[in-house]
Amino acid sequence: MSLRGPDRRARLLGLSLAALLATSLAGCGGGPAPVPEYGSTPLPTGGAIHVVQSGETIWRISRRYGVSVDSVVQANGIQDVTDVRVGTQLHIPDPADPEGRRPVLAPPAPDPEAIDRAVRDLGLEFGWPVRGSLNSRFGARGRSHHDGIDIDGRKGAAVVASESGRVIFADRLGDYGNVVIVKHVGDWSTVYAHNKRNKVRKGQFVEKGDLVAELGDSGNASGAHLHFEIRRGRTPVDPLRYLP
Repeated sequence: MSLRGPDRRARLLGLSLAALLATSLAGCGGGPAPVPEYGSTPLPTGGAIHVVQSGETIWRISRRYGVSVDSVVQANGIQDVTDVRVGTQLHIPDPADPEGRRPVLAPPAPDPEAIDRAVRDLGLEFGWPVRGSLNSRFGARGRSHHDGIDIDGRKGAAVVASESGRVIFADRLGDYGNVVIVKHVGDWSTVYAHNKRNKVRKGQFVEKGDLVAELGDSGNASGAHLHFEIRRGRTPVDPLRYLP
């Protein structure tokens, strides 16, 4: 399966945001290992995404997919084959498949009940970040995956922190436009994208309900709306499961 147009862009943005979150959360303690970025080389069309598991090596992963070690190394810009960490997302170019398909492999689906327990144990109570109407839900979108929800609203409307935490990113991020990411207790974070203007700075602490941005249409957005995500580590979860 080849990724083109919006699907390819969604995959690139997903990896870019995952890499950013992994790097930022790792610096906050208790976060996952950083995910290598693809640098100046575009993510190739086709192939598969493999998430490195404990005990795996590049050689073993290459054998699993029927590709050469060199092709995996080159596709991911790996400098040291002995230093590929658990959780790293690797692009596997042209994997062998008996049915001729080229699936995109996602990380194992998280256990919803385990996530619910984690939220309760940490005392997290996420709130709606903006007043508006739900435009797009979390989940499959064609051949790509929508990692959050989209909320339509008035351009310039207040976007507030869904829960208390520390701002770990407040800048532009490709097609996401102006983005704010807030780190909460544990390894939880919330993402606020397509903002007209960010109203906080990196390192700032915000209380639940504090202004973090103005709703907008920056980046690749068709109309003013907020793209909102809740993530546990690098893994996005359905915000509607945790919003009142």
